[in-house]
Amino acid sequence: MESSRPILVPGYEPSFQPDQQNGRTEKLWLLWRERRFLWRILWMAALASTIVAFLIPRRYESTARLVPGETSSSSMGAALMSRVAGAAGGSGAGAAGLGLDAAGFLGLKTPGAFYIEVLRSRTVQDQLINKFDLRTHYSKKYYRDTRKKLDRYTDIQEDKKSGVITLTVTDTDKNLAATMVRAYVDEMNRVAAGLNTSAAHREREFLEQRLKTAKQDLDDAVMRMSQFSSKHTMMDVQQQGKAMMEAAAKLQGELIASESELKGLQQIYSDDNVRVKSMKARVGELKTQLTRMVGDYTEPNAAAEESQVAGSYPSIRTLPALGYSYAELYRQSKIQESVFDFLTHQYEMARIQEAKELPVVRVMDEGDIPEKKASPHRSLIIALSVLAALVLGCVWVIEKENWNQLPTDDSHRLLASEVEGELKSFLRKVRGNRIR
Repeated sequence: MESSRPILVPGYEPSFQPDQQNGRTEKLWLLWRERRFLWRILWMAALASTIVAFLIPRRYESTARLVPGETSSSSMGAALMSRVAGAAGGSGAGAAGLGLDAAGFLGLKTPGAFYIEVLRSRTVQDQLINKFDLRTHYSKKYYRDTRKKLDRYTDIQEDKKSGVITLTVTDTDKNLAATMVRAYVDEMNRVAAGLNTSAAHREREFLEQRLKTAKQDLDDAVMRMSQFSSKHTMMDVQQQGKAMMEAAAKLQGELIASESELKGLQQIYSDDNVRVKSMKARVGELKTQLTRMVGDYTEPNAAAEESQVAGSYPSIRTLPALGYSYAELYRQSKIQESVFDFLTHQYEMARIQEAKELPVVRVMDEGDIPEKKASPHRSLIIALSVLAALVLGCVWVIEKENWNQLPTDDSHRLLASEVEGELKSFLRKVRGNRIR
């Protein structure tokens, strides 16, 4: 039995005969006939894809894994979600089994979502752009274009079950990629701390301002008291009054003794005697000192002026009037000191509470320097490029043969001829204008 398949003879290229029953075989035969054309496409595509693959710069990925810190509000939300999940599990269809997210179902804000939005914020991105001069690194002129490229090279993912945030930065410089990941975490913590609006934070801010005012009031009260004490030579009213009374009593005793001795001398000697004159002078001096120490009763303001002018120490009669002013200043200073101590204690407690509620991310895996490149995958690029070129070449060969088999009066060929004529005419006009 003779076979209908053509005999392959070296150097012999049989003409293609369309056969409706053996369409697949005819296409394979057509591709075999155009094997030289397909081979040229194959090696040209391999060469071009190899050049392109090696021109693409290497990119490295640095990854950090973050664990959001839990605050009191997030703990309450977690407890509520667990109770909802437990209730759903008790009914026979758990939330996990149904694929439901309890936080999203209840409309609760999870810490991870907050930190992701902070990482993607314009504030954090601009800080990184300025810190690493990314506009020059990315060859961009405007911040907007630089942010888009930075966002394209930054990948942020959150595991809904564990809440762990995965932050990945891709760059051509492995050291820069690792440094940018760490800077992302630092800037995120800084911005999150600035956005802290908890009750402890507001209380700490209020106490901080109130503490400054109390410190100023205390300094003013102590300064007024010290100036008053220095001006009127008063340290402690009670102790000073007791000492002055003892000194006055001692002077009074010496005066009585001197007067008695003077009377005895006057009975023996005349007034011109030296001893009598000396004793009279001593009695006069003691009376002067006693009068100055005891003083006269005056109004409080006059007493203050008298104590300032009369001598270094206030008199006994003016001491109670000055003691009232001193006691008032002392009382104000003690009140301000008590207020300052109380506010200081409250301020430290508020700082401790704020530190507990401060949203800080704990780094589980720090961004390290990558050892291997993440992209490009050159072998994959070359293989896919060669495969795509081969497929396109086969399609071209088959469609070209189908086109050649169309009759000359076919509408598609007539349309193509007309379009070709118009294009040639347009190109001739353009060429002629250039020559002119």
